[in-house]
Amino acid sequence: METSYDLGRRIRQARNVLGLSQRDLAKRSEISVNTISLLERGQTSPTIATLQKLADSLSVEISYFFDIGKTENEVVFSKSNRRNHIQISEGFLSDLSPSFITPIIRPLELQIYPRSRTKKEISHSGFEFLYCLENELLYTISGKVYLLEQGDSLLFNANLPHHWQNSTDNVTRIIMIQIKTDEKNEPCDLIKQTK
Repeated sequence: METSYDLGRRIRQARNVLGLSQRDLAKRSEISVNTISLLERGQTSPTIATLQKLADSLSVEISYFFDIGKTENEVVFSKSNRRNHIQISEGFLSDLSPSFITPIIRPLELQIYPRSRTKKEISHSGFEFLYCLENELLYTISGKVYLLEQGDSLLFNANLPHHWQNSTDNVTRIIMIQIKTDEKNEPCDLIKQTK
C-alpha cells in the first residue's frame, strides 16, 4: 500500500495556519522537534498516538490527515483500491469515507502488524467503536483488557486511557469508528442509550 498524498505537507499546512514553528508544535504535542521534522519530510511514519497528539495539538480531527479536498457529498462511494492510507509504525490506517464531511463520525480501517502495539496510552474526546474483521487484538481500557476476536466489537468513551497490541504472528484488521462528542465537548449519552 502506498500513501496517496503527503502526510508531511498536511502537518506543515496545519502548523503554518496556526503560526506555529516546529518547536512550538513539539511543546504543544509533547513530540520531539526531530520527530516532527522527520514526519514533515516524509522520512518516518507516525504511531497512532503521535497522529492523535498532532491532531489535538493542531486543533484538527484525525480525518484532516486524509482529506484531500473538502466536498459536500451526501453520498460517498469508496472503491477499496482508491482509498487514502497512512502508514503508521504499527501498520496502516485507511479512511473508509474519503471526502465525506461530517462532524460526527469517521470510519477507519486499521491493519496492525504482527507483534506490534501502541507505544503509549491514548485518550481523546469522543467515543470509539471497534469491530474485529480478522485475527485478534488485545485492547486495554483503563487497565481492563478486552480480547477482540473476529466478529467482536467494543464501544467506549475515548477519554479513558486506552492502548492495544497484536500479540499474534498475523496481521489484525479492525474497523474503527471515531464518534465526536456534542458541541460542548462533553461526552454524550451514546453508551447509556445502547445498553
